[in-house]
Amino acid sequence: KRPAAAPSKAVLAAAKQAKRAKKEPVDPATQRCLEVASAIRQADEPVAVLDMIEAMLGDALMSYKDERHEFQEHVLDMASQLLASAEHLKAANVEAAKASMATGEEIKSASDAAAASAKVTLESSEEETSAKKRALAEHAKAFQAAKQAAEQAQLQELMHQQDLRQAATKRDHLLAVERDQLKPLIEGVEGEEKAKELVGALTAVLTAFSFDASILAALPNAFLKASSARGPFDVMVLEQVGKDLTQRVAVLDSALSKAEEAKAADAAAVREATEKLEVLSAAQQAGADAFTAAQVAQKEAKTALQDVQQTLKDVGPELRKLAKEFSSAEYYLASFRRGPMASFALLRERVAPPPAPEPVEAEVQAEAEAAEEQVEDAVMEPAEAAESLADGKLASMEEAPVTEASVLAAGA
Repeated sequence: KRPAAAPSKAVLAAAKQAKRAKKEPVDPATQRCLEVASAIRQADEPVAVLDMIEAMLGDALMSYKDERHEFQEHVLDMASQLLASAEHLKAANVEAAKASMATGEEIKSASDAAAASAKVTLESSEEETSAKKRALAEHAKAFQAAKQAAEQAQLQELMHQQDLRQAATKRDHLLAVERDQLKPLIEGVEGEEKAKELVGALTAVLTAFSFDASILAALPNAFLKASSARGPFDVMVLEQVGKDLTQRVAVLDSALSKAEEAKAADAAAVREATEKLEVLSAAQQAGADAFTAAQVAQKEAKTALQDVQQTLKDVGPELRKLAKEFSSAEYYLASFRRGPMASFALLRERVAPPPAPEPVEAEVQAEAEAAEEQVEDAVMEPAEAAESLADGKLASMEEAPVTEASVLAAGA
């Protein structure tokens, strides 16, 4: 098996140099220059302008101030303007974030005040609704009582009117009996049949009006006689019937007179009860309207409180977000100022260092040791190569059979 080819000296040297480069720290000035170059690209300028300044920035900024020519200073002036523009943008971001946070705080404060006010309004609305509800119940109770009173007054008026009509009917009936039956019978009626008819009709009416039964029993005998044939008893019976009939009519007339007076009082009572009912009905309707309005106001107050509570619920995360954005903007601005801007100012004002002092003995010794190591490396490399070659040949001999030719070849 053929062994792999050994790396060349150039490859080994490059590898060592790369390894040393990884261990060696980056030049701070170069690092600052890269930081500034990255920062100027944050300015609000056309990309072509930024590319141009960035391309010229390295040579100008890495040159010492006392060695820098006028064109390089002009480049740094433009770079300074770009950094100022980027700083202005970041400062504007800070102010915008601060203003947004202040606006959020104002919204929260206003919402807190609105929530407190809405809560008070809701409590007041609830109390008002309860009061209106109680008032409406009182109005309804008064209205029902007035309604019953009005109905009672109307019923009493109807009853009195009915009694009045009945009394008038009775009086008219008695007057008609007196005129149509009693008076003709007292004066005398020609014809027995006619007399019997009138007596029958008269007796029926008087019986209906609860006249004395003994008098009613004597009526036919007295009325059926001719007026000239009637004795003292008959005359007394007829006078008694006439007297009782007149008394009954007088009683009914008195009742009618009183009924007329009661009728006026009843009408006044009905009118008063009706007017009171109308007033209480209007009051009840007003109470119902007030209760409905209170319910609407309570519902609106409740909705308003819920809305402002939702606003407070939403504004909390938003305020935290705005505060985070404000802190980030402040951090980026501060980092920009103490980073790229500070680096730019430092590099721009940097001057050439003084000449290096003469090498001291320690430095001479270090250079001698380094040269000695290079010599040792130069000496050791051929030896290491020969040893490697010998090892390769020995391995080949172990694998192949030992012959005279192989021995001679090994000696050669």
